[in-house]
This record gives sequence, structure tokens and C-alpha cells, in this order.
Amino acid sequence: MASVSADDIRDVINVSSAEVPDAKVLKMIKRAEVTLEPETVEDISYSKCSTRSFEEAIVLVVSPKTFVSSWCKLFRAHLILAFYADVRVSRLIQRRDKWHFLRMGAEWDRTVAPIYEAAARGKCVPLLKTLLTSSCKNECAYCTFRMGRNTQRMTWEPKKLADIAMHLWKERKICGLFLSSSVFQDPDRVTESQFEVLRILRGMGFSGYIHLRLMPGVGSHYVHEAVELADRVGINLEAPNKDRFDELCPNKGGFKEAILKRMGWIVNEVKSVRKRVKETEWGFARSGIDTQMIVGAVDDNDWEYLQVSEWLYKTQGLKRVYYSGFEPIEHTPLENHAACSPHREHRLYQCSFLIRDYGFKADSFVQIVNAEGFLPNTDPKLALARANRDIFPIDLNEAPYTEVLRIPKIGPVTAKKIIRARQNTQIRYFKDLEQIIGASLTRKVSPFVELRDKRLTDF
Repeated sequence: MASVSADDIRDVINVSSAEVPDAKVLKMIKRAEVTLEPETVEDISYSKCSTRSFEEAIVLVVSPKTFVSSWCKLFRAHLILAFYADVRVSRLIQRRDKWHFLRMGAEWDRTVAPIYEAAARGKCVPLLKTLLTSSCKNECAYCTFRMGRNTQRMTWEPKKLADIAMHLWKERKICGLFLSSSVFQDPDRVTESQFEVLRILRGMGFSGYIHLRLMPGVGSHYVHEAVELADRVGINLEAPNKDRFDELCPNKGGFKEAILKRMGWIVNEVKSVRKRVKETEWGFARSGIDTQMIVGAVDDNDWEYLQVSEWLYKTQGLKRVYYSGFEPIEHTPLENHAACSPHREHRLYQCSFLIRDYGFKADSFVQIVNAEGFLPNTDPKLALARANRDIFPIDLNEAPYTEVLRIPKIGPVTAKKIIRARQNTQIRYFKDLEQIIGASLTRKVSPFVELRDKRLTDF
């Protein structure tokens, strides 16, 4: 550890000793060490990677674009990122708390495996999450791997990636594989390379979860096999509409032709194989369809995302819409554009779940977005309740399930619990509700429900 000092770290992240004292740095060095397997630390030589830029360190660790075999470089990158996460300097780095890395044995040529702790309805699901390659022919304005940018390009050999995934799965280090790719050739050729990995895995008896991201412009005949091989399939919208897409991805193909048309093919294919899900333990898109959009990279607004999210959930039947807050990257056309606020991304997710799970409509949020189409930085469900005070308080003995769901702090599980409980008892007093959902939650919801003995402290 002698070859890396507190001053080294402070120089990289551009802070002073007054802002971040030595004790804090040393604490984060220790924290970064324990996130890797213990034997890894013995092999690290900081001096060999002291000239690596912070930008390249982010490329190594920050997304599914990790293709490295140099442990010293990876460890230094992770050390810096872990430090950033603790001092809350960057939202982008904070989000990397979900990542950890495993070193494979000698038979894997000391390969680094990026493990991502995916969140799935309250559970953490470890996935091997990676791009097939970082080589790309597209010029997306926000992307670190855009064709015109000078950056590291690496590619997985399909057999090696499949072997690593199989090994990690057998060792119970992962539950599955998330595979995407940059577009290094035509979309069909890229998809065929992805399929090569999946075919090898399934052929070896891999019955774990596979999440496959298809390429814009891919041929329809590939969609069928993708749905058969993968448990979840998706294609990135990147933007909420054509105008925003053209700004972000000028040469990725037309929004309607390359993206929406392919999304329609995926939706129809998933519907057509729904009856075949029970044939095997895997595949047939049993976990549904998803997509992702970049938020805040251009002059968009929240209202645009809410409208397209409702269409994706209610009309197309997607299981998940992801919002990726924009972070500027040097030497890209948007390097001087402001980063997306983490609060904005969080509020979009909250509204997204209200649309998907609570029966809210996008039009409902017209009441709380401002003149520019942005959501307030507050719980949208609470903001809607305040904007519709006339429907409160709600009588929990008579209100239908959809109305109970309108109460702030009440989710589907709690709403169903209340519906079941009222079949056997009347909910008239504070103590009645307290016995069903607990004292703490009762105090939070009491301003919005009809109770005969409300207390001043409940408001």
C-alpha cells in the first residue's frame, strides 16, 4: 500500500486535504480492498497503473462495458470509485455501489468478471453484466464508446464469455447473464455474435437467467430466437420521441424504423410464445420486455417520459422502463452539458411505478408538473394527494382497492391487507388501523383516511 498515498487519491479526484482528510482516504482504501476477493490484493501493484486517467477508470467500472484482464488497473479504478461513492461527489459513482468484481483462476487468464447486483422487487440478483464489445460504428452524442472518440476498445470471445458465465453460475456467484453490445458491424452480425454466447451457454446446461439487449435495426428472424433463448429481452429506446432520438443518436437508424418497429416485433413474439413458457425452465421471455432511455442529455422534460412510459406499460406490456440519468463525458458533443439531477431520475421512477403498479395515468401528473413539464422534487403520490384534497379522507371500510392505492405511503401489498382485514372488522379508530398496518404507518396515512379519533400529532 506504500506506493499509493492519500495525496495521490486527492490529486485524482481534485479535492484538498481540508475537504477530505487523510483518515477518510485511508478508510476508503481499506473499503475498496475488501470489495475484492482477499487474494486479489496481494497481486496489486499500484505503481504500474499510476498514470491511468480517472476517465478511463470510470470506463472500466461504471457500466457493463468492462473488458479487462489487468488487475492493477481495475483495482486502482475501483479504489477511486469507492472513495467517490463515500464522499458523495458524484451520483454516477454512488450508483456503482451495486458493482463488485471477481477474479477467475489461472485457467481464465486472470480475467475480471463484473458482477452487478440487480434490484428485483426487493431482492438483489447478482448478474454477470457486460457488453460483448466496446467497438462501435455509431456516433451517439452521449456515449463513451462513440466511434469518433479515442478510448479503449475490447471484445469478448464468445466461448470464453460463455465459459466464465457457466463457471460463475456453477459456483453460485451469479444468477444469470445480462448481455448487451456496442454495434461494431451491421445489427444482424452483432446479434449473431450475442447468440453464439447464448447458444453455447444453453448447450452446456445453463438454466440461469439471461437478459438480452437486442440491437436497433436487427432483422425480424433474430427476434424469434432471442425470445426462445433469453428470459428477458429488450431494445433501448434511448429517447422519448423521434426529435430527441435524432439529437442523441444521429446515425443509429430512424426512431420508428430501427427502434419502435423492432419493439413491436419483440412484443408480438413474446405474446406468441406465452403458452410455451412451461416447456422449459428458462427462456421464452418469461420475465418480459424492458427498455431504457437517457434522461437529461438534451432539452427534454419529464412529461415526455411519462407519456411514453404509459404507452410502453399499458399498450406494449413492458415489465420495466429504465431511466438513465445523463452524465457528461469528455470528448463527446455533450461534454459541456449539465448532468441530470439524481432527484429527477428518482421522481421519474416513482411516477413510472405509479403508472405500472398503482393504476395511475400519465394525464394525472399534469396537475403537478410545472409549465416546462418538470416534476417537483417531492413524492409524486403525495403531491397528487395534495392537489386532490377533495377526495380525502378516504373511508377504508368502503373504498375500492384503486382508491386505497391513492393514499400516500400505501402500496399494493398494504392495500390488499386492508381490504382483507375489513372483511372481518370495521376500521373506525386509530387502534383498528394500527393493528393492521402498524403504528408508524398509521400515523403517516392518518391525514388521508377517515378515523374517528385522529390526533393533532398525526397531522
